[in-house]
Amino acid sequence: MSEADRYDDEEVVEELLSSLRDETPEAPPDLPDKTIRQVRALLTSRDLIDLSTFVFIAQFCAPLMDLIAALFGIEVGTDDRSNEDE
Repeated sequence: MSEADRYDDEEVVEELLSSLRDETPEAPPDLPDKTIRQVRALLTSRDLIDLSTFVFIAQFCAPLMDLIAALFGIEVGTDDRSNEDE
């Protein structure tokens, strides 16, 4: 690429960027309300995912781990996680 072509390209880029620099970005008037709603929704979703993960581990993985431990001859107390009446 010759020096003249490079200079022409830089002029075009500068012209395009100057029009963007002249614009002032404006925030939507209801931006704070939207932000608060989105943060609340994300927190709720994260809490729901955490709860679902805990329930999955407690209901599925813990008994499975007890079975694996029983295969190796380790006695697992049943009274620490569940009630005998259940």
